[in-house]
Amino acid sequence: MQHIVTSADVAREAGVSRSTVSRCLSGDRRISDATRKRVQETANRLGYHVNKIARSMNTRKSDLIGLVTSGLSDPFRVEFLDKLILAIQQSGYRPLVIDVSDPAQMGTSMMHLLQYQVAGVVVTSGSPPPEVGVHFLKRNVPVVLVNRAGRLEGADVINCDNVRGGEMAADLLLETGKTRFGFLNVKGGTFSGNVRGETFVSRLAPRLANGDISFTPLVCDSADYDGGFNAALKFLATPETAPNAIFCAKDHIALGLLDAARFELGLRIPEDIAVVGFDDIAAARQGAYQLTTVCQSATKLAEMTVDRLRQRIRGDALTDQRLILPVEMTRRRTA
Repeated sequence: MQHIVTSADVAREAGVSRSTVSRCLSGDRRISDATRKRVQETANRLGYHVNKIARSMNTRKSDLIGLVTSGLSDPFRVEFLDKLILAIQQSGYRPLVIDVSDPAQMGTSMMHLLQYQVAGVVVTSGSPPPEVGVHFLKRNVPVVLVNRAGRLEGADVINCDNVRGGEMAADLLLETGKTRFGFLNVKGGTFSGNVRGETFVSRLAPRLANGDISFTPLVCDSADYDGGFNAALKFLATPETAPNAIFCAKDHIALGLLDAARFELGLRIPEDIAVVGFDDIAAARQGAYQLTTVCQSATKLAEMTVDRLRQRIRGDALTDQRLILPVEMTRRRTA
C-alpha cells in the first residue's frame, strides 16, 4: 500500500517540528524565510499537500461553501449552479454541493456539511425545505436563500424580479394582437412560477374586464419538456378555440410545448401561437427554438449570491435583506 505523506514526514526530513511545518505552510510571517523555504522544498519533494478539511476541523475556520440543492434535471438550476461554483472559486472559497432530492437522506446530508465546518451555505430553489436554513443558522453558519418564498430570520433571500417578468410577458403578448391568452405552469406550481402567473393575469385584467381578450389557466403534470409537450397536445388540439398567446412559467416547459405545437399539431409559430418563456436557458437561444423569453442572468444571480454571503461571513451584514435581481425581455422568433 502506498504511504501517504504526512506533516510528520515533512518535519522529520526538514529537521523541524510539526507545528513549524503547519505554520510555514499556512503563511505565518513569524517563520524565517530560510526555514519556510526549507520546509516548502521538502514538502514539494515528498509530495505533501495540506489537508484543508482537517485543518478547518481543528481551527473551526473553513474555505468551504455548502450548496444545498435538488432537482438537477432543471436546466436553469444546473446553469446557475455552474455559475455559482465559478463565482465561489473566484472569491477564494471552495464549493461543496449537496443534493437533497431524497428526503430520507436529508439529515445525513446536513450532518456532512456541519462536519466539514462550512463557512456559509446557499440554499437554492427546488425542494429543500426551510428547515435546511434553520439547521445552519442555529449553529451561526451564514445562509443565503436563492429564488425561495418567504423570509427566514437571520438569512438573506435573493429572487429574480418575477413580478416585472410577468408584466413584461403580458405586455409583449398583448402587442402581438392575439386575443386568447394562457399561462402554463406545473400542477401546484412553485413560488417563482406562481408569482409570474399571478402578475401576468393582473396585467391582463383591464383588457379582460373589457371583454377584448380571454384567459385560460393551463396546467402541466411536470415542470419540464415532457410536461410542456403533453400540455400542448391536450390544450392546443383545437386551434380555433385554444389559447394563441401563451406564457410559460419556465423555458423548459415552453420548449416542449413548441415542439408538440409545431411537429405534432402542425401549428405555425408565432403566426398561429405566440409563446413566451422565462429563464433564458441555453437551449432557448438555439436556432431550433429561438424562444422569446424573460431572462434572469444566471451569472449575475450567482455573483449577487456570493457577494452577499461573503458579507455575512465577514460580519459586515447585520440585517436581513431581500434582494431582487432585475430581469430583461429577450425577444426572438416565438412572439
